[in-house]
Amino acid sequence: MGRSEEIPLRKIEIISDAGQVFDELRKEIHARARLYPENTSYQEVEWSVVNDVGISSNVAKVEATYHEVKIRALSDGEFRLRCTSKNGSDNTKLISELEFRVVGLGSAYKDPYQFISGGLYDYSKGEVSNGNERGVATSRDGETQVGFREIDFGSYGSDTITIPIFSLSDEEYFLKIWEGIPGDERSVLLADVIYQKKSQWNVYQEETYSLSKRLSGITTLCFVLHQKIHIKGFSFKKKNRAFEQNIATLCYHIYGDTFEISKNSVEGIGNNVSLEFENMDFTIDGSTKLVVFGRSPIDKNTINIQFASNEGQSNQLVEFTQSDEYEERAFELEKIAGIQKVTFIFLPGCNFDFGWFRFER
Repeated sequence: MGRSEEIPLRKIEIISDAGQVFDELRKEIHARARLYPENTSYQEVEWSVVNDVGISSNVAKVEATYHEVKIRALSDGEFRLRCTSKNGSDNTKLISELEFRVVGLGSAYKDPYQFISGGLYDYSKGEVSNGNERGVATSRDGETQVGFREIDFGSYGSDTITIPIFSLSDEEYFLKIWEGIPGDERSVLLADVIYQKKSQWNVYQEETYSLSKRLSGITTLCFVLHQKIHIKGFSFKKKNRAFEQNIATLCYHIYGDTFEISKNSVEGIGNNVSLEFENMDFTIDGSTKLVVFGRSPIDKNTINIQFASNEGQSNQLVEFTQSDEYEERAFELEKIAGIQKVTFIFLPGCNFDFGWFRFER
């Protein structure tokens, strides 16, 4: 007899009857996956705990049994319970996530968008001493490294750092900023810069630097110097994801009939595929323009863009016409404002490769 017709999995729904908030009294929550259709040929799913960019998180851990999972909170923070399916293939084809929050267990991560005092360093090499106003002071001679671990930059992150520095003279001070600890296999030099301002005794003066990459997720930052300065601490500029470049693969949910997830794009998007992006803050001023970076092997792809907020739901259509290579296309929109969940819905007949998008004012 021939092989019976396969029934693909189209959607995974994660259900948590006990809610999505952990605290001192509720450190464990059970959740389950509901598959659509229920009689899909591919019942196997995988569970994990990740941050907003899909990196494994240590805020919680999971113990999975088939379609059910027990989640145990470990520290304060936010995470996503992720459930995936390969849908009969060798690679992940369906991703669904549900957000959770942990409060009252103690914070495990540093918030770079709030000022982080220099005295909170948790790694050093060379002679390090206490700086003025809870800062940190480096050595006059030799190399000094000052590191800060477990910094949570969130899903989109930032590449702009501001550092208040007190220097002992007007000369040039050479500063290197690393992601990770210098010498480690995955460490990256983010900036090799100079600080130079007219010295004011016991006065910190701010300097802002642009890094070579945007930091996201949970990572380590390290300052390297060969001269004595006082670093009061640092903070990063928080960026609004709605108006930044968003890679399609970093959507919160993706489901539908046909698509392939690659490193930097979602390709071969076909009938009724949806990509969801939550908590996009268009502010009061709003947005009236959308830029899409994609490729269309067919004459025309019609994309329904759905905006959902507490005030209701609206839809706008754009058409991305044929292109041999990835191209940027700009589309005028009716003004959209406030905090929205944005869903790109690809209509019947689509065949689209989606790189990234950006909303503009």
